[in-house]
Amino acid sequence: MIGWNMSPSTLHLTNVDSSRLISKSNPARMKADLIGARASVILADGFTGRVIASGSKAVYIRGEQDQIVALARSGQPAQTRFLSAHLETSKIPTRSAVWSDGKKLSFCDGTIVEFSDASVWHGRGPDSYDVIPLDDLDVASMLRGVMDIHSGQNLGLTLKMIHGQDRVEGAHDSGRAYEKTFLRVATDCVRTLAQSSDYRGPGLNMEVGKPLIGLGPGLTPSGDDFLGGMLFALWHLNSAYPSQFRHDTNSIGNLLEYASSQTNQISYAILTDFTIGQGPLPFHDLVEAMLTGRPISKILDCVRLVIAIGHSSGWDMLAGFILGMTITAPRSVTRSWCRGWCSRRAVSGCVCRTDQDSVLVGGQSRSSPLGGGFAS
Repeated sequence: MIGWNMSPSTLHLTNVDSSRLISKSNPARMKADLIGARASVILADGFTGRVIASGSKAVYIRGEQDQIVALARSGQPAQTRFLSAHLETSKIPTRSAVWSDGKKLSFCDGTIVEFSDASVWHGRGPDSYDVIPLDDLDVASMLRGVMDIHSGQNLGLTLKMIHGQDRVEGAHDSGRAYEKTFLRVATDCVRTLAQSSDYRGPGLNMEVGKPLIGLGPGLTPSGDDFLGGMLFALWHLNSAYPSQFRHDTNSIGNLLEYASSQTNQISYAILTDFTIGQGPLPFHDLVEAMLTGRPISKILDCVRLVIAIGHSSGWDMLAGFILGMTITAPRSVTRSWCRGWCSRRAVSGCVCRTDQDSVLVGGQSRSSPLGGGFAS
């Protein structure tokens, strides 16, 4: 969740405050530090649009063809739709007209951001570094480390459930009625999503993730952030281990089609980026650290940069990312998990059980990276 004033599905555009306008007699002209790969395509010659959300860290612009691009204040994490420069973004009012000639971005108040010489940022993927074998992927250590540092009322509360605990403390105990309802709905949906996975042929039933779309307040609702983090993890796992994971593009496409009418345009655009493995820079650093087998201390350093994103967006995305990393990996089938997976309450008669620390995947017994399952 990034804290803008909006409902779960519609942006509330504030009225233009003339006192916030930059004087046309003294327009701001500056050079961009960085431009994301997607932004460089969107801002080709002929782009026109308007500012639809303005805040202290970025302004979001919607083009005439519904493209979304953001002008961010320098120091914000790079993203594929971001153009960053040294300026006070909060001084640019909503509904401002914007246009580009392919070299610079111009605002109707005289502000100009030149980007022709800016470095183009591309989010790195597994094709640009050497990944460790899947069996060496240590998701469990990261999950335990992240649980130790979690704080706040956000979807990081679901981490205990991802770890195999039945009750998510805080999700049902929040003091505020809205927060309590939101967290209860979210955690129940996460549990259902987790239990929908087919571990014998790794994949996700994205249909059960639909209740998360548009769920929660903010420019990017918490439910969208969670799903985005999960989809980011799935894309990178499939890219790193294409013979061992199935990337269900049809299911993801159906989820995006549903999201297009259930959340706001900014959040939808960012969600589509996640489905093709593009997220904020700290997320790329995190997944690279994990897939290359960096020490857990280095991985947690990356985690701390992720959770610094937005008001709660970092934690929401991180929780989804961790679920994505664990849900596609073979895991042990415990007593509580068998209740949700094969609907057999008597573990002694469970057809999917092999032993406490392994599960049959594709006819072969493989070690579990977690050593536990979800409780229903």
